[in-house]
Amino acid sequence: MTTYKGMRHGDVIEVTVDGVPLQPRLDIRALSSDGYEWGYVGSGPYQLALDILAHQLDERHALGHYRSFCENTIARLKNDFWTLEGDQIELSLQGVVEVDMTLEELLNKVRGV
Repeated sequence: MTTYKGMRHGDVIEVTVDGVPLQPRLDIRALSSDGYEWGYVGSGPYQLALDILAHQLDERHALGHYRSFCENTIARLKNDFWTLEGDQIELSLQGVVEVDMTLEELLNKVRGV
């Protein structure tokens, strides 16, 4: 089972996967120039969500689900140390559907406007 760990030591943030540093996947999408973060919704947490999903699943799923994974999981990590197991990550995505439009655009489309 894959284990992801995040550690904050002062201003230094380290994220590992099975004890090895998680590699940024800026080749997929560069969301943060400042590195990883967690505990809120923003560029650093979005990059972390994307990179974890790219490692755990694949690039297509990562691009399709990183926003909801960030908002529902990464943004809720409030401690300086956390652990996520691979099966927890996959379970958190069950039933999640990403829509690449605003809520207003979606409602207008459903209404036929």
